[in-house]
Amino acid sequence: MSWGTELWDRYENIEKHTKFGIDFVERYQTFVKDRCRIENEYASSLRKLAKNYTLKEKENKNGYTYTWSKQFGNLVKEVNDLAGQHEIISESLMTDIVRAAEDLIKEVKSERKKFLQEGAKVHAALQASLKAQEQAKKNYETTHKAAENAKQKYQEAEADMNLPRAQVEKARLHMTQKVQNCETCRNDYVLQLENTNTHQRDHYSNTMPHVFEQLQNLDEHRIDTLAELYKKFAENHRKVIPIISTCLDGMTAAGNAVNHTEDSQSVIERYKTGLEPPDDIPFIDLSKEDDNISTGSGNSTTPSGYTKTGTLTVGGGTGRNKEKKKRLKIPNFGFHKPDEKEDFSDLPPNQRRKKLQQKIDEFSEKLQGHMKAREALVKMKDVYTKNPALGDPNSIDTQLNQNGKDLDTTRAELQKFETYLAEMDGKTSTPQGTPKKDRPKSQQVETNANLYSSSPSGASSPCSSTVSQRTSTISQRSSMVSPEASSVASPQTELDTSVNSSYQDEWGDDDEPEPTAGSGLEMVLYRTKVMYDFKPNSDGEMSITADEVLDVIETDSGDGWTKVRRGGNEEGYVPTSYIQRQ
Repeated sequence: MSWGTELWDRYENIEKHTKFGIDFVERYQTFVKDRCRIENEYASSLRKLAKNYTLKEKENKNGYTYTWSKQFGNLVKEVNDLAGQHEIISESLMTDIVRAAEDLIKEVKSERKKFLQEGAKVHAALQASLKAQEQAKKNYETTHKAAENAKQKYQEAEADMNLPRAQVEKARLHMTQKVQNCETCRNDYVLQLENTNTHQRDHYSNTMPHVFEQLQNLDEHRIDTLAELYKKFAENHRKVIPIISTCLDGMTAAGNAVNHTEDSQSVIERYKTGLEPPDDIPFIDLSKEDDNISTGSGNSTTPSGYTKTGTLTVGGGTGRNKEKKKRLKIPNFGFHKPDEKEDFSDLPPNQRRKKLQQKIDEFSEKLQGHMKAREALVKMKDVYTKNPALGDPNSIDTQLNQNGKDLDTTRAELQKFETYLAEMDGKTSTPQGTPKKDRPKSQQVETNANLYSSSPSGASSPCSSTVSQRTSTISQRSSMVSPEASSVASPQTELDTSVNSSYQDEWGDDDEPEPTAGSGLEMVLYRTKVMYDFKPNSDGEMSITADEVLDVIETDSGDGWTKVRRGGNEEGYVPTSYIQRQ
């Protein structure tokens, strides 16, 4: 099926059809561009949505630590990843389809222009041949009429007996000339007609069909390429379906990870005060009280500091007005948030313990950061000392001085909160940063004491003079906690003592062993679970087994080892990567 044979007389229609095909490719290109724009807008909206609903650090501190809030954060992350897949769709459509369609349009336009020019040239040659044939025909017709007229005049002259012989001869010569001209034009017409017919047959059987076939092949190439672009459109969407499915699976996993039991326990841990519910309100028998007042009976056995109705008063008075004004109030359960004190003594015991532990963890991390920074500065100064071309060793002194001050401040703050926690638990605090005496020599690094005592140049550290001051300050703070300080004779403190004693039962059930002030053991920082088995390779290390729970008594200072305790007295160092904090 060929355009050259079937559409030999439809040159103008073929020209219009090929132009319509190019316009359609341009329309498809515009469609894909709009599709890319929609994908980009959708991806941008998803990213904005994910950004607006991503839980901030402040929100996490304010209570978004439950499984339903954490998994919501994971769901938002999956939505953000989903936006990335839509961006990939847009990029691939632009690369694989829009640019390919643009190249196709350029190619088809260029080839079509060339073929149409060739067809126009062939058509013009045919039209010239037809025009020459028409002109030859007109010449032949004109000369034929002139020859017929000359022949008729000669016949009339020859039939007229009155005309001279010379005029008759002249008419005969004129007729002969016209007949010869007519014969020449006739021969030219016959030759031109034959040439025109030959040209026309070649035009409609060879030349023009070849042009039509070229245009047909070009149009079929456009159609095939367009079909491939349709397939790529679907394939570019299909490529991201597995990743989108993974994102959706992640959202499903987030829903499956929500645990109402764990969240209920988290609510208890977050808001539990440790206080006991108030006792029953006693019944006040006003008739007996009035009888006692009227009889003036003085044999009351009501203890000092209590009313006859059994209500505790602060000043020890027994009057009803005092009872109303100074009756012991039920503890505030968090409906009004007072100003926080530095030692969090205004909080309930459980909440105070958590706050103090958070501060201890915070300053412990800061202390480790300062220690690592100091180690780096010391090493840098050592390098500069050995190779002055790299830098001036004295330029590090300022940074070492500032680092020493930061270490002093951080250690003081850390010791302060450790002391608060120790006072709360009724035991003394063990300063962190204790030198690791039992650590294997192959694993030892410079401890805090080394860093404070010396530098590579042998000069005394700027902050070394503060170590003894800080130690004496710590001992003074610890000595300030005495039995006398907590035995003030007032009803309120007596009540606090009774409440605190009730908390000891609850804290005593904790699995973490906590040595007393005189036990000589280092304080337990937190509990940790062993993830992998470990066998000691040198002195100071301790053998551990997976899944057992140990007490951490000294955190990792950057060398990869943590000091732990098993039971009451077995201590040693284990790799930090082998354990996980509970």
